[in-house]
Amino acid sequence: MSNLFTNRLVSQKDYKARWANFFNSDNNYEQDYQKHGIDGLAIKPNSPFWYLRMIENKIVISSGTWGTKQSWVNRLITTTQSEHIFSSSFWKNYSANRCLIPVMSYFEWQTQLSGEKHKFKIEFKDKESYFGGIWGSYPNNTTWVTIVTQVANVKTAEIHNFGNNKHRQPIVIRKENQDHWLDPKINSESEVKNLITQFQPEDITTEDLDYEQTLFG
Repeated sequence: MSNLFTNRLVSQKDYKARWANFFNSDNNYEQDYQKHGIDGLAIKPNSPFWYLRMIENKIVISSGTWGTKQSWVNRLITTTQSEHIFSSSFWKNYSANRCLIPVMSYFEWQTQLSGEKHKFKIEFKDKESYFGGIWGSYPNNTTWVTIVTQVANVKTAEIHNFGNNKHRQPIVIRKENQDHWLDPKINSESEVKNLITQFQPEDITTEDLDYEQTLFG
């Protein structure tokens, strides 16, 4: 996926209605919700944003930065391939650190036949969508988060059509799987893989933000 998504902010009242064990210990969240609750937060790599994780059997709203810098790689890691959560010696250490990222939309670049690149907005029809993510901690107790990705469906593969990581899309955790995704006690490879499904073309709307209207359409 590209380097931009829109973090959806949810009222604490709605979170409590969804999860009886919801808990918020960060006063900054309410300030962000009041300011950005309608349009959401535009998030780029290294930007802070809000996500949900389970801590001591409570669903906690937490602030983290998108991406992690590790000594063995010279770039910021913003995504985790779902296929590598258990096969990678690094990601396996974080397989129980799963989280949900409230999302409105994300953006991808598509290479045209002319060689030009067009920016596409991919928006979810379900306004209560959540990316699946992985979180980790830095020594200063701040947290980083990566977005888990998978093979793209036909529609998003057509859009995300270039680069070393083309034909991928973020995973969206279905409502019936969200509690299990957050639960660190559920952590066998088979259990976790069963929670990962692929969103389909009919689940999204797409808009070419660089499309130029002509007399011929």
